[in-house]
Amino acid sequence: MRRRGILFGLVALAVAMSATAPAGAQASLSDRLARLMLQGQNGDLQRRFGNMLVDDGRDLEIDPAAGVGEARQTLLRRAALYEKIKDFSRAESDLAAAVQLDPASADLYLARGYFYMRRSRFTDALGDFLLAMKFSPDAARGRFAAGRAQAALGNYAAALGYYDGAIKLARRDPTYYLARAEAYVRLDQPRLAWADFDSAIAIKLPRKADRYYAFLGRGFASLMMADYTNAIADFDSAIALDPRAVNALLWRGYARERSGQVALALDDYERAASVEPGDRLARANLQRLRSN
Repeated sequence: MRRRGILFGLVALAVAMSATAPAGAQASLSDRLARLMLQGQNGDLQRRFGNMLVDDGRDLEIDPAAGVGEARQTLLRRAALYEKIKDFSRAESDLAAAVQLDPASADLYLARGYFYMRRSRFTDALGDFLLAMKFSPDAARGRFAAGRAQAALGNYAAALGYYDGAIKLARRDPTYYLARAEAYVRLDQPRLAWADFDSAIAIKLPRKADRYYAFLGRGFASLMMADYTNAIADFDSAIALDPRAVNALLWRGYARERSGQVALALDDYERAASVEPGDRLARANLQRLRSN
């Protein structure tokens, strides 16, 4: 507000002086005032967005002469920037404006749906994902997204149906198998979970985080089935990817303990406690084994 007051004051001063100033002085003052106002406006934008509002030398204003495609892309970029600076109401407003531009598309509903997911508005997200499925019934992405929303709502049985549909349409996407495996774990179906984690690993996972999660998940499914040898092997692979993974260390420790490798189990619990000294399970397991 203070900057706005300064700018209005400068305008008033310019009007008052124009009555007596010669023509050359008016032009000079006008140029200076225009520069000051532009600097003030740019300063306000910089405070709100840093350098993010500049995209290839242009600020993200909607050009009235722009076509629908260009306007939509500008709205989507601006929504992403608003979300980044946590101005969520404006981000949602721009996403809504983008969705309302004809023609509607699955991509737009997916974009807004994932925004809702990030805001923990899972029911709203599910609604947009179902609309995305309506616009692109043969695309796997909408079904997968609907499954993620159902899982976030705790509806894992419903999520399975959407994951099944996504996998039928895109059998070589390991992400879909990982998501369905998670649902099977939640539904206490470790054999089916193990098979999906195994499928994801066989397909190859380019991201290190996904590989870690797949080995951890397959090991946990083996643990649920009391297959301690395979569980240990998968936890070994997970820990090789992330040596400070407390869950993997604790679960490998438990599998080693159950298979009679008490000294190695103690080592895992000690490593977990050194990584996370406040972890209650690590401390409890250490105390229990040391007291035996």
